[in-house]
Amino acid sequence: MKAHLQLRHARGKGGRRRGIALLEATVGLGGLVVISLLLLKAGMSATMAQRWTVVQGMTDSFMTTETALAKRVPFEELNGVDSRWPEYPTVSDQAVEVGRLPGGVPLVATLKRTRVPDTNNFALAGGGGTIASNPSKMEIWRLQSVLTYSLGNREYAKSRTVVRSR
Repeated sequence: MKAHLQLRHARGKGGRRRGIALLEATVGLGGLVVISLLLLKAGMSATMAQRWTVVQGMTDSFMTTETALAKRVPFEELNGVDSRWPEYPTVSDQAVEVGRLPGGVPLVATLKRTRVPDTNNFALAGGGGTIASNPSKMEIWRLQSVLTYSLGNREYAKSRTVVRSR
């Protein structure tokens, strides 16, 4: 009987050791999972900041091109019926692809354009000027372009205004 008690006692100690080893392995694995999740979150934050920077570069480049176009469009085309910049309060609204994000995902934005006449323009050019107030017969327009886009759950807008005169 004494041998039976010794055998039972020996099994109990070995069982406890195995239980503690299992507990240590579980705690260690849990710690690794927590560290992995923290590193993943830090990596995602860095990636989002990088993505924001890439999008800012693309939208700035697009608006620079838009400004160049507004500066060089001929007045006949600018004042025409099919003008890209309709006279305010009318606004043209179109979806444009600004560029492609890493992975080939297109960045689509909305471009709104309008032109506002100077108040001193003659009536034919959308103003209320007279020969007394505008003796040089200047025609001045403000061409406005607004680009709106979303990144994540935020909306952004960039605008450019070009003043044209003749």
